[in-house]
Amino acid sequence: MAVYVMSDVHGLKDRYDRMMENIHEEDTLYILGDVIDRGPDGIVILQDVMQRSNVKMLMGNHEYMMLQYYQA
Repeated sequence: MAVYVMSDVHGLKDRYDRMMENIHEEDTLYILGDVIDRGPDGIVILQDVMQRSNVKMLMGNHEYMMLQYYQA
C-alpha cells in the first residue's frame, strides 16, 4: 500500500491518466485541488475521482471560484 499526492491537474486528463497508471486499488491518491480550469477535461476528471474509493480530493482555489460563480 502506497500513498500518492498530486495537485494542479487543471483539466489535463493525460496528466491525470499517467498518475493513475501507478495507483493500485490498495493505494491512496490525494489530490490537493485545482482539477478544473484551463484544460478541457476537468469535469471528466472530477467524475472519475468520484467513482474511485481510493482517490480523495480537496477543493482548490479553482474549484472554490467555480463554486462561488454558481452560488452567485
